[in-house]
Amino acid sequence: MLFKKKSKVQELIQEQINLVAQGLGFLKEAVELYLEGDKEGCELKTRVVEQMETKADEAKREAEKTLYEGSYLPLFREDLLDLMELIDDVADEAERIADFLSIENPEIPSPWNEKMREIVEKGILAFNLFRESFMLLHEDTQKAFSHAHKVKEVEKEVDRLQDGLNREIFQSNLQLAHKIQLRDLVIRMGFISDSSENAADKISMISIKRRI
Repeated sequence: MLFKKKSKVQELIQEQINLVAQGLGFLKEAVELYLEGDKEGCELKTRVVEQMETKADEAKREAEKTLYEGSYLPLFREDLLDLMELIDDVADEAERIADFLSIENPEIPSPWNEKMREIVEKGILAFNLFRESFMLLHEDTQKAFSHAHKVKEVEKEVDRLQDGLNREIFQSNLQLAHKIQLRDLVIRMGFISDSSENAADKISMISIKRRI
């Protein structure tokens, strides 16, 4: 049975998840530094985010290798491979947000700082809820399923924040190019919760399969 007991694959996927979570923590710091005007500090944190993404990718490759060498049923093997790709999407989005700030250097009016912080923080919350659902998967599939559903609720909150902020941006007196740049940043920030929801959906699917 999938994850009836801790396995090497599970440990490596957990390692991948933990590294992505660390990367998200550094992303939060990078965003905070940028909003405070410390662009040099943001640049340094961006490099750390990239390093964590690389480490998470290494754990993913090792898990894939171990998975193919193991005795998992093809059905579950495919699910786990998909799950690792979805986790990798979150790491990629974190790196893209940090790079966006570092490369495009957008001017963010201070009245919108708090809302941008909240979007990032809720995205990280969504991923942490997903992480908890994964940890529950080998213990209680029903709890894992219920926990995964919480990610969807957070993602909806992020959607509302994004819509509200983008409405404010386009109702402002900024130049159109500036509005579009800020909109793209807000959308990019929301991809963390989107990708976390996709990963949580996979947990829900695995939970259901385990009960069949």
